[in-house]
Amino acid sequence: RSEQDVPTKLVAKAVPLPMTVRGHWFLSPRTEYSVAVQTAVKQSDGEYLVSGWSETVEFCTGDYAKEHLAQLQEKAELIAGRM
Repeated sequence: RSEQDVPTKLVAKAVPLPMTVRGHWFLSPRTEYSVAVQTAVKQSDGEYLVSGWSETVEFCTGDYAKEHLAQLQEKAELIAGRM
């Protein structure tokens, strides 16, 4: 992901084991989030050793910065120009 990308939505979701959540999480502005993680390690017998949940971290994202709004406008104008 480029540091110039504008975060627009949360794309990660909870999935059953043994699936792995991959990719980036794009967070929305002015939104409260709670995050906890759990790990699973595949053992030699094929079973998964699953950890307990981590502490829950709660945080709130801020507003879009002016540069992010300008990037969103530029992206919208590029899409509109192709339509």
